[in-house]
Amino acid sequence: MEDENKKITDYAFDTVDKYVKILSGIEKRYLKEKIEQLSSKYNSLMELKKTKKSAHEIDSMFFCFEDLPPTGKEYWFMTYVSTKPEDKRQLLVMFGRTCESVKINRKEIINRNYLNSVRRFSKSADFEKCEGRNGYITVWSYTDRKNLILEDECSISINSGGLMVSARQNKVNVHYNGKFPDYSFTLSKRNKEIANFKITESTAHSKSFEFSSYFKLFAGFALINLYFDFTGTLNGENFMGKCYVQKVVVIGPFVPWYWGRIVFSNGSVLTYFEPRIEILMFEHKIRSILEFYAHSKAQTYIFKNLNIKKFGKKNQRWLITANEGKGKISISLKSYASHKFIFEKIGLFTYIEYLCEVTNISVEGFDIDTKNLGSGFGLIEDARGYIL
Repeated sequence: MEDENKKITDYAFDTVDKYVKILSGIEKRYLKEKIEQLSSKYNSLMELKKTKKSAHEIDSMFFCFEDLPPTGKEYWFMTYVSTKPEDKRQLLVMFGRTCESVKINRKEIINRNYLNSVRRFSKSADFEKCEGRNGYITVWSYTDRKNLILEDECSISINSGGLMVSARQNKVNVHYNGKFPDYSFTLSKRNKEIANFKITESTAHSKSFEFSSYFKLFAGFALINLYFDFTGTLNGENFMGKCYVQKVVVIGPFVPWYWGRIVFSNGSVLTYFEPRIEILMFEHKIRSILEFYAHSKAQTYIFKNLNIKKFGKKNQRWLITANEGKGKISISLKSYASHKFIFEKIGLFTYIEYLCEVTNISVEGFDIDTKNLGSGFGLIEDARGYIL
């Protein structure tokens, strides 16, 4: 079965060759060279992780622009979730760019580079002589209701110690600065501070970072996930909890996926991921895994081959179960806010973020008392379609 799954997965990535066939010989050589460079770089990072040295590579990977080949995309993603019992507040930030122009929610984002031009967006001397790229950003939060802070074209600027994202028209600035394992995050709009966080490495989690990569021929991905605690203010009120910070580089098409991350008030965390291939009536799970970190045990439990179901059209409900292996898990979620993105280029891709709360959870086969988890809130993603 594993051999068959590998064949199907490889076939999905091989389809990118259809795009490559229309490129010139020079373009093909350029594309192959860039893929090999990316593959080599992230494979070396994986090796460094095995030898417990990869933490030294985190900032150099996070605070940089990749030299993207055709079909290349890179984006940064952050979620901030409260661990205060029954507190639904969340803040989500996502920004990134593609090597070619793309339409996002009907707005065309044109790829452009900036050199030493970020001063027109910010008075910060730290970013006067840094690299800049044109991109797209969305920032939204939930306090007592959904608040769309920004969704627009932006300038992304990077130096060795930080990121700054600016949207001139909306006068929004995002700063993420520091060195592993201590960072800071600030968000302002029209010179008014919205969020200000101090971000530190969590001492109550099985891991604070992880690298992952997969490359096949002319397609693949590489990413880094960071798991931290944060404390600070949101809209002038105290706000603290757990944050998830990610950078992803994708070469080739976006494919459908389910993803979710739920944070419980006692510090436990549940994360699942299921990328898929969907062609007509055929559906194949490239990967299907759920990780549950039980804070009281300081241990992570793995569940595979998930069954994910969505119910309803408004305030959607989700049921996620896994019955394979020693343990069993079932979690019910109810959404209370959402935001939708439609990407148009070669293909159409729909990506929806749902803020959810846990209505029920049960675990069998492991000594976990779910009654002590407290309330649980987080983000789940539903992505469908394909786009190069």
